[in-house]
Amino acid sequence: MDTLNPGTPDPEKMETLRNVAIIHGASAAMVIHAKDIPVDPRVRFKCMIPKCYMSGRCAHCPPYGYSMEKTRNILKNYNQAIFFHVRVESAIIAAKNISSVIASGMADDAGNLYSLGGHYMLVYTLVDMIRKKAMKLGFSATEGFSAGNCKDVLCYLKQSCRKLNGNGKCRKPDISIPSMESVGIDVFLLAAKTGWHVFPIGGQCEPEFVKRGMLMGLVLVA
Repeated sequence: MDTLNPGTPDPEKMETLRNVAIIHGASAAMVIHAKDIPVDPRVRFKCMIPKCYMSGRCAHCPPYGYSMEKTRNILKNYNQAIFFHVRVESAIIAAKNISSVIASGMADDAGNLYSLGGHYMLVYTLVDMIRKKAMKLGFSATEGFSAGNCKDVLCYLKQSCRKLNGNGKCRKPDISIPSMESVGIDVFLLAAKTGWHVFPIGGQCEPEFVKRGMLMGLVLVA
């Protein structure tokens, strides 16, 4: 079993959860200890300075969502976690103008927008599946974090986040979760600690300069 400072009281259950991710589409998954999850306020600040196009437009995105204090308190209440990633081809995740295409809400002719959206949706789905399996196995609590903002993934065709600009009720409350970055978790550092080779992808990246792309998810269990 792949582990990072496991210390788990029931490794068989954790391995079952890890396998849920692998069987259903994750490229890799590891059992980690909650205390090894790095939290840094600079990560959350990057959503606001310079301002991300989604900042203030999604209930889970800064300045909304979990504060740094909330994130740290959550982590204190959990022992173990499943950390996984989904591989995305460089030609999709670093496609030309993909960032502007996402922000504009207009699909590109190559279909990269919807293909990338499908990969994000897989991450959300895997987090949901792992959490449900954990509860069936007898874990008392779970907390999930995904990649990207849930507005683009779950409500892309909607004009606004209903929790912010409607009746206050999320359209997808069972699967809507914050991203790791939005709550201040340093995903790149965590991935590096696991031994995964990650490559930052900026708005001007070209596919040939990105060796591999990945989207990551995290499920805490106690």
